[in-house]
Amino acid sequence: MYEVEITNRETVVFVNSIRARSFKGFCWLWWHVPVIIRSVKRHYGAYECIPALVNPLQIVMVSYWLSYRELGEYYQSPFHWRLMDFVKRNPDALGMYFERYAPEKSGKYINGEFGLAKNFRRKL
Repeated sequence: MYEVEITNRETVVFVNSIRARSFKGFCWLWWHVPVIIRSVKRHYGAYECIPALVNPLQIVMVSYWLSYRELGEYYQSPFHWRLMDFVKRNPDALGMYFERYAPEKSGKYINGEFGLAKNFRRKL
């Protein structure tokens, strides 16, 4: 079992979801889901990305970032700009939400290092 101690006070938990609202959005979503996940995992500021399928029309991702600065740099990346360009050109295709949190503490982890435990952990 692990408990997380956040030592840098800069870590960010980012929760986002994309929902297809049309056939065009559905096709775009499923063509781009693997690329979205890889782009987050490859970005130097993200140390964990956990995608989840809500239903065939919606995904949710929780990603963990070293700080708001790295998350902001991802927003400025070419891939993110292409995503936003599609959303601007096709406003009825996708629905999205984004939430971010600066955690002060975390829960416990059993039999694995996930989420915040990927970067900060101590054995209990």
